[in-house]
Parts: sequence; structure tokens; C-alpha cells
Amino acid sequence: MTGVSRRSFLWAGAAAGTVVLAGCVPTAPTVLTLGCGEPGGSYLQFGQLLSDVARGSGAFEITALQTEGSVDNLALLSQGRVELALSLADSAAATSGEVVAIGRVYQNYLQCLVRAPDGQRSLAELAGTRVSLGAPGSGAAATARRVMEAAGLSPASATERPLRDAVVDLERGRIDALFWSGGVPTPQIAELAARTPIAVLDTTPVLPTLLQRYPDAYVATTIPAGVYGADSPVPAIGVANLLLARPDLDDTLVERVVDVLIDDAARLVAPGALGIQYLTPASLIDTLPIALHAAAERRYRERYG
Repeated sequence: MTGVSRRSFLWAGAAAGTVVLAGCVPTAPTVLTLGCGEPGGSYLQFGQLLSDVARGSGAFEITALQTEGSVDNLALLSQGRVELALSLADSAAATSGEVVAIGRVYQNYLQCLVRAPDGQRSLAELAGTRVSLGAPGSGAAATARRVMEAAGLSPASATERPLRDAVVDLERGRIDALFWSGGVPTPQIAELAARTPIAVLDTTPVLPTLLQRYPDAYVATTIPAGVYGADSPVPAIGVANLLLARPDLDDTLVERVVDVLIDDAARLVAPGALGIQYLTPASLIDTLPIALHAAAERRYRERYG
């Protein structure tokens, strides 16, 4: 994981020793650090879009921090090393730290990918194979482990590899399958599909077992036809992505972030993104199993009535 940028709160006039002339009070934006994810993934892409939009607002700034993903972000948030964090809902529900949500921002698709010529077409056929579960510290790896356990699978070798490495390993035959949780299409996987025929496995047979064990964390969804060269839609497990904070994050800042999510929703969707986007009035507030930040809840009521 890369180092975390220093937190800085730059409210004009608040710093000790600042001299302000009456009637001439410049307002400097507050800089918030957002724990995102690995290069090539949806979290870092969304974080960079949110950073651009926030900077354009002039009210505050967001630094998109490269991390390993949900689990890593939750730890950074708990430690006070970031002010905001992106996380899968299931990882957030499992954390021991105190977190609240600012909004449900979009849906991740749990993707299980194999080389098409190898012939695997179901989760059951992964028994005894070499599988990358996701990057260390990522929500993808945590979700993939749950899926493998629910399917009763014991792979010959289960590793945790960053997406860029897992893609290379799959292409070169060093692993037999990789799990990834992100938007569709994920650019690095789409590039792989352009070089090597791949197949996406249906993970939904284990969904009833997952919902018994982890209520409210997962939904049935579909990866659209055409993604990664698929001839037809592929059933998949969907996991909500939440924008999280600690309960003590300043109310005014929370309100500003909510305003950006509402007013600039169209600019926060990555070009070429398909499938379900959550930046709508009804879905932004649906952050179960994590409660909304009190200021976010108030702001949504003010904006939506």
C-alpha cells in the first residue's frame, strides 16, 4: 500500500497566528483523503472522478488515495488516516470499527473469470484448481472466500494477487481462475479478453447460502451480454459500494459531499460503464447494512423532501 498523504484542514482564519483583514476573508478548501483501491479498478477510477468534481466545486478538495481496497480502506478509516473510504457493503458490515455511510454510490459485480479454452463453466469445476481471490486487503478477496466456502470448494492453491498480476497469471496459465469485484467492464479484464478468450462463471448458485449467512449484503444481478465477449448475459452476485466516513466527520463537509453526489451524479460515472449505477435519489440513501451519517440523512431530506 502506498503511503497516506498528511491530513490537512485549511479553514481560513482557523490556524493559530493567522491575521485576517476585516472584510477580506478568503476561504480555502478543506482537503479530504479518500481511500480508494488499486490501479485499473473501479474504486480508484471513481475516486479520481469524485476528486475532479469536488475540486471544481471550490468548496473542498478530495485526494484519491491508492490502496488495496475495502478491508485496507476500513482500517485506514478506523485509524483516522483517511476521512473517507470506499468499501463493499459486506466488508463494511464485518468491520469492528465505527463507520457510517454518506451514500450508496454504485454496484460492484463479483466476477469469476477463466480462460475459455480450459472448459470450466461452473463454480464446482474450480475444485482443485489454482485461484486468485483478489488483492490482499481487498473486499473482493473477502467476498471470494465466502463464495468458495459457500460452494464447498477447496482450491489446490488460493492466492491473493493484485488485479494487474492476476490478469497476467491467468493469461500465462499460472492460475486457472481469478475473482474480481468491480464495475463492468473492468478495463484491464476487457484488454485481456481482447487478447485471450475468457469466460465469466455464474456465481449465483451460492447466493441463497450467502444470504442466509450474511443478510442484506448481496443481490442477484447480471453482467450484460457483450461484456468480455460473452454472447449472452451472465448471472452474477452484486455487492453495493458505500462511501463511508466516521461519525465525527464535520457536518458541513458531509453536506457538501452529499451535494456533489446529487448534483454531479452524471460526471461520477466512468465513461463506458455498463450495468447498474446507484447515483439516484432512491438508491443513494439505501446504505444497509450501514447507517447514514446523521448530517447526510438530514441533507438528503432537505434535498429530496
